[in-house]
Amino acid sequence: MSNSPVDNLHHLLEFDKILESLASLSVSPMAAEACRALRPLDNAEEIRARLAEAAEMQALLNEGENFPLDALPEVRPALKHLTIAGRFLEPRELVDLALLGATARRVRGFLQKSRDKFPLLFDIASSLMVMQDLEQAVDMAISFTDLTIKDSASPALGRLRKEITRAQTEARDRLRHILKSLADRDMVQEQVITLREGRLVLMLKDEFRQRVPGLVHDESASGRTVFIEPMESVEMNNRIRQLLSAEREEIERVLLALSERFRGRLPQIELNLNVLVRFDVIQAKARFARRLNCAPPQIIDEMRLRLLSARHPLLLLRGSDPQNVVPLDLELGGDFMTLILTGPNAGGKTVAMKTVGLLSMMALSGLPIPAAPDSAVPLFQKIFVDIGDRQSIENDLSTFTSHMARLVEILAGAGSADLVLLDEIGAGTDPDQGAALAVAMLRELTQRRCLTLATTHHGALKTFAHEQPGVRNGSMAFDSNTLQPTYRYNPGIPGASFAFDIAARLGLPPSIIQHAREILGEEKISIENLSAELERRLAEQKQLVEKLKLEEIRLAGLSKLYEDRAARLKANETSLRRQAVEESAQILQRANATIEEAIREIRQKDASRESIRNVKEKLDTAREQIKAEASRLAHQEKSPPEPQLHEIEMGMAVWWSAQKTKAIIAQLPDANGRVLLEMGNIKARVPLSELQRLSDETASKVRSADRLTGFSETREAILPEIDLRGQRVEGALSAVDKFIDDAILAGWTDLRIIHGKGTGALRQSIGVFLAKHPRVSAARPAPLGEGDAGVTIVTLK
Repeated sequence: MSNSPVDNLHHLLEFDKILESLASLSVSPMAAEACRALRPLDNAEEIRARLAEAAEMQALLNEGENFPLDALPEVRPALKHLTIAGRFLEPRELVDLALLGATARRVRGFLQKSRDKFPLLFDIASSLMVMQDLEQAVDMAISFTDLTIKDSASPALGRLRKEITRAQTEARDRLRHILKSLADRDMVQEQVITLREGRLVLMLKDEFRQRVPGLVHDESASGRTVFIEPMESVEMNNRIRQLLSAEREEIERVLLALSERFRGRLPQIELNLNVLVRFDVIQAKARFARRLNCAPPQIIDEMRLRLLSARHPLLLLRGSDPQNVVPLDLELGGDFMTLILTGPNAGGKTVAMKTVGLLSMMALSGLPIPAAPDSAVPLFQKIFVDIGDRQSIENDLSTFTSHMARLVEILAGAGSADLVLLDEIGAGTDPDQGAALAVAMLRELTQRRCLTLATTHHGALKTFAHEQPGVRNGSMAFDSNTLQPTYRYNPGIPGASFAFDIAARLGLPPSIIQHAREILGEEKISIENLSAELERRLAEQKQLVEKLKLEEIRLAGLSKLYEDRAARLKANETSLRRQAVEESAQILQRANATIEEAIREIRQKDASRESIRNVKEKLDTAREQIKAEASRLAHQEKSPPEPQLHEIEMGMAVWWSAQKTKAIIAQLPDANGRVLLEMGNIKARVPLSELQRLSDETASKVRSADRLTGFSETREAILPEIDLRGQRVEGALSAVDKFIDDAILAGWTDLRIIHGKGTGALRQSIGVFLAKHPRVSAARPAPLGEGDAGVTIVTLK
């Protein structure tokens, strides 16, 4: 993706500030440089891959995992030194290379264990080379704390150091003996043995320098003290110097040997560094996304921009409460290629325009954006921007001239795969001529099928947007009562400037405002009033919709309450009838005993067989009646007396025996023989074997009840599960909200929300929504084998 060299696009859209914030979240200077160097890419698959990596890392961090990349040493100078044959590295450089290898080993091991959960990250980590033998070699030779060379670095070094210690001990013992004899004669300045030029010496008073044979190595600044090496210790010091020299040579040999081992693995080390820097950048993106509640947008091939719940990232980075940053829902493309954005000054037009440009640049650079996951950004080839006061004193250009020069550049380069952002187009000159030029340029850009967003105060452009195919009006809402901007975007409606109202509020005399209205003319005032009235009515409509939603929830609650009470009455009726049947059975049992006794007596008295048979027939009839009543009650509790289901069709009313509820078939059986049922706003897939057909009369009642209330007929129809797979985020969140309301009314405490795995965008949005829901106590992924990351278990308060 290329940009015009005339303007600093990063500066105009403040993309450089975003990259600087991203760089601050990295752990290494190499990754910080890579963050600052991020630019929009021109390959859609590569962009999607970068966004998916960041999303997977974000999911990892959201799960509370501690990714093992908290530091990365600067090893580029050491790698450069390794390219020079025969040069050995310093201890610090070798330790840093060992730490780099340890980090590579930990990252690979961590993702190896989580390869199924984070396959994209593991794929990157699979190229990391484990070189634990080099780590161990450095650890054996060098102290990681103070960078000193250990005695264990080599056998020769260990022997040399023992000899040095022994020689130094002998020399010190000899000097202590000399020092004692000189001190007795008051010849020493201080009774200490010190070092000068690596040799052990004594501190004598200057006047006695000739009294002690030896080598003078130094004297104090005052001249009163001389540092003398007595001749008796010269040989000892020489021996020590030789041993120390041999030690330095052995240390250099050890460092060179270690350096050669790293030099032999230089390509692998460079690969590890590149991969770890890439992980550092990905982790910085994920931290940035968590901080600003970002999500990866869709990167699409068609020229259709869709930003949902988008917020300007710099407003969030400055510490603004996300709830106080009004989200932007804006679409551009498809039926219209050009959007004319109008509204009052300080109403948010320029911020909205910058949000569109900045989020587009972020997305195409592989950065998640502070917007809903259903947002979509086309693969723009170029982005052209003309924002802000372009006046140039140095080049003697007016604001209009500078704007026009930029527009000429845009017209010379803009094409069908580009985004054009024009702030206050046609401003800075005669209003009529400026508006005419703006119309002509916007018509040309529309014909080229550029995606164009232009802000303006020109009324002629509002008319142009209304009449010209491919062009549409839009406005930033304004509260006409408080005369304050709301910063909300209204699609399809031109905005009024409210200049007279704002001037009056600021104290401009009414007579001047009235005179201005007369000068403007009745026609233009009528258009402004019409725009203001449209905004007012739109605001009233939104309030009415909110009231209707609340009323719908209230009525649904009342309906559910009625259904619960009806169910309880029905249950009481069934219980009473069961009690009556039980009492009847007891009575019949007693009666049977009495009759049997009577029969025995009759037989004893030689009664006729005819009379006995009549008594038994009456008894059998009573028994059968009670059995039939008991069977009917038991079957009524389990399921309605309906025939089994053999043939099905869309929209058929059925009885779901597993949940004891009525439902409508919304989708025919799949390959596993499972049918999609619809019960009000709730859907579920169930085996065909659990379904029974309802009679036409019962089915009609089910459909009528569903249409009237939006709920199933009984309390049990409110299932603890909802399937959102395939839905967009906005619709899915609305369905979850309704599902929770239904569940609360039904008395459920635990719910299952099926959102699928996919990219994780739907799961993340649902997680954020549940975290803020006042009635949700907890939300967690389902256990392994029960949906895991594709299902969220919700516990209600």
